[in-house]
Amino acid sequence: MKTTASQRGAILIMVLWFIAIATVIVATLASETRLSAQVVLYNKMGLQTWNDSLQALHAAQIELLINRMPDPPGTEELKPLSERKHKRYRFNGQVLELAYPIPNTVKVRIYDHAGKINIHRLTKQRLRQLLEKRIGQNPDKMSALEDTWNDWLDSDDMKRVNGAETDYYETLPTPYEPRNSKIETVEELLLIKGFDEVFNGVNMDSAFTVYGNTFGVNPNFATREALMLLPGLDSASVDIILKKRRKKEFKSHSDLNEFIEPEQLAQSRAWINFSSSNFYTIALQANPEALEKSETENDQDDEADEAEQADQDSPETLPQPENQGAYMVTVQPRGYNQLPKILMVNPYGVLPDTRHEQISSDDEDDEDEWGLNTSF
Repeated sequence: MKTTASQRGAILIMVLWFIAIATVIVATLASETRLSAQVVLYNKMGLQTWNDSLQALHAAQIELLINRMPDPPGTEELKPLSERKHKRYRFNGQVLELAYPIPNTVKVRIYDHAGKINIHRLTKQRLRQLLEKRIGQNPDKMSALEDTWNDWLDSDDMKRVNGAETDYYETLPTPYEPRNSKIETVEELLLIKGFDEVFNGVNMDSAFTVYGNTFGVNPNFATREALMLLPGLDSASVDIILKKRRKKEFKSHSDLNEFIEPEQLAQSRAWINFSSSNFYTIALQANPEALEKSETENDQDDEADEAEQADQDSPETLPQPENQGAYMVTVQPRGYNQLPKILMVNPYGVLPDTRHEQISSDDEDDEDEWGLNTSF
């Protein structure tokens, strides 16, 4: 039987359709296979990162124990005693090199809570000074804030003239009741009427603490957020403090006299002390350089990803964000023979401002960029 031209055309169309459908099926299977491989890779990377983080956390806890022990004989620094820097001052938020090795995919920072403002130690006068630094001289607003503060802390439900009690908080879009007791977390401060506006934009965990019994901020440990809230200090003087403490510890107010104006120091003097605490926050931060290197090594055959990676800036040229995420664990050491007690875990923590780490400290003996004589 002879095939007609129309039959041959129909067969050709069917063959073309079959090829097209087969191509789509193969492409879909290839895409699903590739996607499955990526899912497996990312799951593996996630598990490895979590394992690295746990290893780094344990090493950081051991570091706190080592810090409480005396140095072995023969390991004393060769520097004169007056120039030695106590090892506890490492816990000021800088990236640490620990005694025990940790994976290079994680950076460890430890913050001594002596570098934060203790909410529980705020007297009426200190609270007023703290609020004035944020809102200025505003008697009406100050009176309202003080009343709402006292209403939140007292045990009764009787509202002060400008205060707020249960009847106010129950009318909010998301209703809640006042604590009527001691504040338990620093974020709770923002729940008090008017305080969310006062501290808008402030990283509360970086500036405040509810742990410990001492009042005052130790400039050797202080976060930038805490220093910026202290009366008398401005951005320039805070940056100098954060820069200068890299090379030499502050032992007394006289060390600050050398680069802070007398009137500034007079206002901040009562807020500054030089003690340490027994409460620390361990911050585990992913190391972008190591993660990018690991991802590149595990995906070298993927030309598209390599091209995309090449288009990105190198880690050295990427701008440092003001706020960086970290896995944060607050602990309290309990001696030499057991790990510290874990008080709080924040998987979605935000690091204190790290912009001061980008300020060069090579010109310590010269006049700095603010035009002040900063030599010791």
